[in-house]
Amino acid sequence: MKVIVDNGIKSVKEIIPLLNGFEAIELIFLNSSDFNNSNIKDADALLIRSTVQINEALLVDTNVHFIGSATAGIDHMDTDYLNKKNIKWFYAAGCNGLSVSNYVMSSICFLMENNIFNSDNSVGIIGYGNVGKQLKKALDYFSIKNFVYDPFLHFDFLSNLELVKNCDLISLHVPLTSKTEFPTNNMINKGFLEDIKGKTLINTSRGGVVDEKKLIHENNINYISDVWVGEPSPSNDIVDFALLATPHVAGHSINGKINGTIMLINFLQRYINLEDRVKILNIKTMDNFMSSNNHLEIEADHQIEKYKKEYDIKLESDKFKKTYLNSKINEQKDTFVTARSNHLIRQDIKI
Repeated sequence: MKVIVDNGIKSVKEIIPLLNGFEAIELIFLNSSDFNNSNIKDADALLIRSTVQINEALLVDTNVHFIGSATAGIDHMDTDYLNKKNIKWFYAAGCNGLSVSNYVMSSICFLMENNIFNSDNSVGIIGYGNVGKQLKKALDYFSIKNFVYDPFLHFDFLSNLELVKNCDLISLHVPLTSKTEFPTNNMINKGFLEDIKGKTLINTSRGGVVDEKKLIHENNINYISDVWVGEPSPSNDIVDFALLATPHVAGHSINGKINGTIMLINFLQRYINLEDRVKILNIKTMDNFMSSNNHLEIEADHQIEKYKKEYDIKLESDKFKKTYLNSKINEQKDTFVTARSNHLIRQDIKI
């Protein structure tokens, strides 16, 4: 069995040699930019990141029958095409939920330092999936009032959208959808933006969730964003407008990346039908590897400032804005990709 693996998948080269049952698998490592139809022609499986676009153009007339992504989203995969061709696929849902939550908490630290937010203010969370749950847990721990809206869930504590809009800060944690009961494409539209004038909006979901042109036109909202329309070539106007701007790295903690890798390898070993005895041994080995990359813990005095100490989001934003906005238009795509690859190194903070 021939498996082509993205070189950028965190620690995959260190983990796989520790495992049993993979001896018969031929592993070929490629950079994301080298994944093309010609190079994957005779591969049985692909292990990728979100930097590889999975579609008919890549897969037509190839031998690929399994694709695994070490990422929490599926925007880069044409799942309709995969299903139509009976190609099995997997993605590491929730692998970086804590990482993204920590990004929001670091943003809150910045806002507090600059008197834009205080502990008596409230946070509205839109989307109660893997990230939303982690964020609520952190806010509750620090006694920051919060309201959660998710139209697909029916927990008693959930609020309506109007209560969320009334909060001082709104954080978005939804997928980008168009043809669903509650579509999120341009969900943050002119009407929504008018309702949150003077407040703070944090977007770690997808660029298309926010109508960026309307946002700039309103010009009265503190916008913090890690995701952009047209990535990896967002408009200069929106990057310049944002109070804090980062190159899609909210989930890029050491722990989040390794967690995605382990989830992916675990699925692969199920896919190739390893014996249960071997799978159990491998899971223990991967757990030991993960434990050597422990999360940081909040101390007994639960200082919220620890989020900023571990990840200085202002430093990341300043670095990205300077390089991106000063790049020539035809070089900005490469600038974005480089900035994403050279983000600040950080560990997750666990409550």
